[in-house]
Amino acid sequence: MSGPAIIGRALALGVMLALAGAAGVAAQEQSMATPEAVAALPDRPGKAGIVQSCSGCHQPDIVLSLKRDAAGWRELVDQMIARGANVEEAKYEEIIAYLAQAG
Repeated sequence: MSGPAIIGRALALGVMLALAGAAGVAAQEQSMATPEAVAALPDRPGKAGIVQSCSGCHQPDIVLSLKRDAAGWRELVDQMIARGANVEEAKYEEIIAYLAQAG
């Protein structure tokens, strides 16, 4: 494969990745949280952060079905952040604590 062809493929891949990332951010701006899903979450510190940060991609009440300790949630939340989840740094530990109590 010639130099220009490689550069063309690399640019195409870069554009696709940028669009995928933008789509993830745009999806997060639109909440998938139904009132029922939000109501199903226990009321305690961290609930608002869960709804704000997680409901762009899935229903927030999914946390009730997942069983993880704080370390397991930290790993999963970090993966979601790497995929584009917008978790405020100030709310990160509160969210982890909330999730660990649910799991």
